[in-house]
Amino acid sequence: MLEYGVNLGRPVVIRYPRGGEEKEFKEHEKIETGKAEIIKKGKDISIIAIGKMVARAEDIGINLEKEGIDVEVINARFLKPLDKEKIKASITKTKKVITLEDGTIINGLGTAVEEVIVEENLEGIKLKKLAYPDSFIKHGEVAELEKIYGLDKENIIKEIKKMVLNN
Repeated sequence: MLEYGVNLGRPVVIRYPRGGEEKEFKEHEKIETGKAEIIKKGKDISIIAIGKMVARAEDIGINLEKEGIDVEVINARFLKPLDKEKIKASITKTKKVITLEDGTIINGLGTAVEEVIVEENLEGIKLKKLAYPDSFIKHGEVAELEKIYGLDKENIIKEIKKMVLNN
């Protein structure tokens, strides 16, 4: 994203998460403004993630596949403009979506995906937004805070299983 931002030729905001990335991406598709990246295709649930949560979503998708849950993983890449078509296609197929972000629950990725569901009149969609609450977040180790607020791998897997297995 840094390479993309430098070469864009206009102002851009890139958010660097505290705690860094979980995975080093050596290769990537060509980044196009407003275009999300489908990292893994699946049919049972869509995980739409942004920033450092993308690597976690990919890892969770691989782990759940071993348990028979077919997860579609999407790297949203952009909040504005959001790739509404790719997101709509994914959640229309799976009917279940969980959003992962290392930011607050309001006015972020989860809210943007929720707006797509409402604006496109998508019916029968289960949505779970995982992010930090809209309140003061105490200081601490990143892993500790993620566990407290349900953004750790174990909790995310638990939430996905609840959505998929408890139709």
